[in-house]
Amino acid sequence: MAGSPSRKAKEEFIALLSDAVAKAYPGSKVDRAQLDMSLSFPEPPNGDISSSIAFKLAKIAKKSPAEIAKNVAQKMEAFSYISKVEASNGYVNAFFEEKHYASLVLQSVSHEGHAYGSSNIGEGRKVVAEFPSVNPVKPWHVGHVRSALLGDSISNIMEFCGYRVERTDYIDDLGLQVAEALWSYMETKSEPDKKFDLWLGEQYVKASAMAKEREKEISGILKKMEEGNNDVSRKAREIAERAVRAQYETAFEYGIYHDVLMWESDIVHAKLLESALDLVKTGGIAEVMEEGEYKGCLVVRLEKAKDLAGEFKNPKESVRVLVRSNGVATYAAKDLAFHLWKFGLMDRKFKYKVFLPKQPNQKPLYTTSPDGSEMGFGGGKMIMNTIDASQSPEQQIVRAMIYLLGYKEQAAGYMHIAYGKVGIEGESLKGRSGNWLGEERNYTADDLLRETTQKSLEMVSGSKKISPDADPKAIARAIALSAIKFEYLRIAPERGIMFSWESALNFEANSGPYVMYTYARAKKILKKAGYVHSKQSEGATNEIGRGYDFELIKKMGMAQEIAEKACYETRPNVITDYLLDLSSLFSRFYESMPVIKGEAAREVRLQIVYSLSVVMENMLGLLGIRTVEEM
Repeated sequence: MAGSPSRKAKEEFIALLSDAVAKAYPGSKVDRAQLDMSLSFPEPPNGDISSSIAFKLAKIAKKSPAEIAKNVAQKMEAFSYISKVEASNGYVNAFFEEKHYASLVLQSVSHEGHAYGSSNIGEGRKVVAEFPSVNPVKPWHVGHVRSALLGDSISNIMEFCGYRVERTDYIDDLGLQVAEALWSYMETKSEPDKKFDLWLGEQYVKASAMAKEREKEISGILKKMEEGNNDVSRKAREIAERAVRAQYETAFEYGIYHDVLMWESDIVHAKLLESALDLVKTGGIAEVMEEGEYKGCLVVRLEKAKDLAGEFKNPKESVRVLVRSNGVATYAAKDLAFHLWKFGLMDRKFKYKVFLPKQPNQKPLYTTSPDGSEMGFGGGKMIMNTIDASQSPEQQIVRAMIYLLGYKEQAAGYMHIAYGKVGIEGESLKGRSGNWLGEERNYTADDLLRETTQKSLEMVSGSKKISPDADPKAIARAIALSAIKFEYLRIAPERGIMFSWESALNFEANSGPYVMYTYARAKKILKKAGYVHSKQSEGATNEIGRGYDFELIKKMGMAQEIAEKACYETRPNVITDYLLDLSSLFSRFYESMPVIKGEAAREVRLQIVYSLSVVMENMLGLLGIRTVEEM
C-alpha cells in the first residue's frame, strides 16, 4: 500500500510550484489547499499535470494570467519525476520524465500486486453497511439487484481503502406483507413446487389481492406475530427463514455475501424501540403534543436541525411523528432505534447464532437469535444504507434526529446511497402488483441472470473472440455476470436504469464484456510470449517515449487516487469509467505498438501488459466481477 505514483509526481509538482510562486510573488500567501484545487490532468500535448494558479494570482498581482504563468514556470526547476515546465494560455504545465515515471509505476504494480491501488484513508474505522433488505415474502427482483450490487461494490471499495466493513441484511419479518403471506401459506393446500421465495411470492400476491375481505384474519395473525412466543409467530419466523435461505441462493449466484442478518422480530423483542424512545425523551428532542393536528402524538421538531449541513437548512416539514396517539410507533421511530444501535449508542445487546455455516466466500453467515450468544456486531463509526431514492426523506429525518441527540460525528458518518429505479427493455417493476410474475418473462433476479447467460452463450458459441479451448458455458456465465454488474454500476446511483441486453453485452465498448475481453486479451499476449513475471526482472524503461505506452502507464499510475475518489463519493461508476479508459488506451497501445515483436521494447511492453492485467483485475474486483483468462 505504497503511495500512488501519480500522487508522488503531483507532490513534487506542488513543491516546485509553491517554491516558484513564493519567489515570484512573495506577498501572495498562496497555501497548499489553493494549489491542490488548481491542479488538473490535461490531455496531450498539454503536459501531464497542470495548474491554473495564475488565474488566482492575477487578482492579487494585477497582471494577466499568461504573464504570471510564464513568470512562475521560469522559476521552476526540474526534479526527479518532472522533466520540464511550460506556460500556456495562463496555465503552468509540467511534463513527467517518461523513463523515470514509467519505472515508478511499473515497479509499484510489480511489488504491490493485488494490493496495488489500495489505500489506508479509512484507517481501520468500522462501517456498518446495510443492503439489500428485501422483505422475506418474495424473490429478489431486478430493483433489489441494484441495491445488492451497489452495497457490495461500495463495501469492496471501502475495504480496499482501509475501512472495516460489516455487511448487514435487515429482515423485516413483522410487516403486513409477512402476515399476508403467512395467512396464504396456512390456507393453501398445495406444496411448494419451485424455489421457495418465488412460490411464497405467488402466495403473497394472491393474499394481497384478498387483503380487504380477509382483513380481520390477517390482522389477528399480525398481532400474534408482534406479541411473539406463540405458534403463529414461530411459524412466521419459520417461513421467513426458509424464504431468506432461498433468497441467498440468488445472492450467492451474484457473488453477494453478508456477515449478519438482523431480524425485526428480534429487534422488537429486545425492546430496542423502547430504549430509543426513552433516549429521545430524556434528550429533550421529542415531546407529546397537547393540542392541534398531532394531539397525543410523540413528535420531534425538525426545525431544530436547521444548522445540519445539507437537506435540513430548509426542512420541508416542521415535525415528524414518532408515536401516534394510539400508541403505535412509526417507521421513523423504528429506524432511529436500529441506527442508534448500528452506531453503538444503545445499551441493548443481541444474541447471535450461525445461520449458514459456510457461504461460497468461505465465511459463515450469522443471524440474531434469542437462543444465541453475544458477539461484536454493530458499533460502527459510520453506517451506509443502500435504499431507493423514494426513501430519502425518511433517511434524512433519521439522520437529523441523530444529530439533534448531540451525536454530530455520527450524523456526519450517516451515508444513504439513494438509487434510482430499474426497468428492463421498456417494462417497469412494482413488487406489490407482482409484475415480476409475468407469464412471458419473469423479472426476478434469477431470471435476469438466466436470460443474460443464455444470450451470452448464444453470442460466444462459435465467436472468433472466444478461445477454442475455453468452456463456452463457464465463459457465458462469467460474461453474463460482468454484463449485469457493469451495466448496473456504470450509471450514477441516483439515476434510473433501463437495462438493455444490447448495451450490456456489447463486446466493442462501454460494457463489462468489453472490459473482460481486454483483460483476457492481455493475459493471452503474456501466455503467448511465455512471459513469467519476476519482481527482480523489470524491463528497461529507456524504450518508453511519448506514445500510447506512456499514456497507458500514466493512467495505471492513478489507480489509488481513482479508488479513493470512488470511496469518498461512494460511486462505483468512478471505477467503471476508469476501467473503460484503461481498456480504450490498451487497445490503442496494442494496435500501434507491437508487443511480442517489439524487439528492443519487447520486455518493457510485456511488463506494461502484465501491469495492466493486475490493475484491471484489482479494479474489476471492486465491482464484484471475477476475471477469466480464456476468452
